[in-house]
Amino acid sequence: MNQINYEEIISQLKSDLNAACAIANKYGIILGSAIKEFSKGKVIPQKILSLISNSKEIAAELSLENINSFALEAKKNNYLFTFTENLILISKLDLSVNLAKFMPSIGVFLKKLSESSGEEIHKFSIFDFSKEITKIEDTLKEEKIEKDKYSIIKDLVKYLSN
Repeated sequence: MNQINYEEIISQLKSDLNAACAIANKYGIILGSAIKEFSKGKVIPQKILSLISNSKEIAAELSLENINSFALEAKKNNYLFTFTENLILISKLDLSVNLAKFMPSIGVFLKKLSESSGEEIHKFSIFDFSKEITKIEDTLKEEKIEKDKYSIIKDLVKYLSN
């Protein structure tokens, strides 16, 4: 399996599109980035991930076929979130950039990247927290028993030393 160099893709996007970009997997983990706010290894904020994951329901409510991206306007920049089933591309753009011209090209790029990296993305297994909680509870019980084990002797020693 080929390992994709996301940092190289990010630098290529920066030079070709004159935009700082970041690429994340469908879980929101940043795989490569040229954006300070979304640095490599960080996770996209949960509210944004929720919006992306609910895009199909939002599209249905608006009687749209689908939603492929959305933009956030900040004080100095626009943040464009373009997503496929497996990848999320974040673009940091100047407010002067015409999003209508930028979005189609970035959408096509992400679709092709997603198709070529589809076999590389693994699904996370469901983590069973109940087993871990049970282990923690058992450990706490054992510690409490260990603590109380010699409490009578400890009390006697304290009593005699006073």
